Amino acid sequence: MATIKEIIKKVSELPTPNFILKRIMDIASNPSSNTKELESAVLQSPPLVAKILKISNSAYYALPKKITKVSQAINILGFKTVRNLAMGIFVAESFFKRDYEYLDSKKFWQHSLSVAIASELLAQLVNYPDKEEIFLNGMLHDLGKIVMGIITPETLEMVLNVAEHKKVSFYRAEQMLNVVDHQKLGKQLFQEWKLPENVIYTAENHDDPEKVKIDNYTMNIYIVHLANISVNTIYYGYSGCYDIPVPSDVVWNKFDMNVKKYLNYLNELERKLEESNDFIKLDTYLEEQEDEENA
Repeated sequence: MATIKEIIKKVSELPTPNFILKRIMDIASNPSSNTKELESAVLQSPPLVAKILKISNSAYYALPKKITKVSQAINILGFKTVRNLAMGIFVAESFFKRDYEYLDSKKFWQHSLSVAIASELLAQLVNYPDKEEIFLNGMLHDLGKIVMGIITPETLEMVLNVAEHKKVSFYRAEQMLNVVDHQKLGKQLFQEWKLPENVIYTAENHDDPEKVKIDNYTMNIYIVHLANISVNTIYYGYSGCYDIPVPSDVVWNKFDMNVKKYLNYLNELERKLEESNDFIKLDTYLEEQEDEENA
């Protein structure tokens, strides 16, 4: 089994955002940036432009008129939503385009996007203002599992086998096997990418929110934790979790949740996911195959 040092080295060799995506991330995170700056950055990549426009016009956003320009997408959807789309396209093409022997890429992508949607919906329910940031946190929270599938596939196989046979969560199976878990791998990857602290911290702690110290990122972790559990209830096994999901008491109490309130949320989430079927499909985010010779 690979040592921690070997694993960290392998993580550093994985795909990393290119200069265009880094520029988009920087501009979207800067309050003094303007539409022209972000538009200029996105326009440097015609394939990215095409994908952003395609996804912007999906049923998920339910816009009254078709978006045909990047500037429209920025003005209507917002800087951070365009950033999230760009990051989603990069992650899909860099990590989900390949086949994994023990993990269904399409189902796992569906889990990831569904948690992003569930996180955004829950943020609205608990009046948390930065729903675009929560969406990004939810979309990336489990990427450490894909990292595990790339650099230590034998570990992924063991974890999934234990989770399924013992009917436990992926995280619990990792603990039982005493392996470098997906939360640590996600943290390491996002540190390599120099992503915002809230993304790194959420990836590191979403499955164990009770150990988190109360600070600026606590709500992000709590929201993604409950959103993740809710999606695992709807899409059983998609993320390698085979337990009966139970939310953390700390999170449940923080949101002043009760059975009626939670069931209403789950029903609304199921409706939202059904309406967003095209939005959460992996094919929507992947480049269409082109025949270079006939181009």
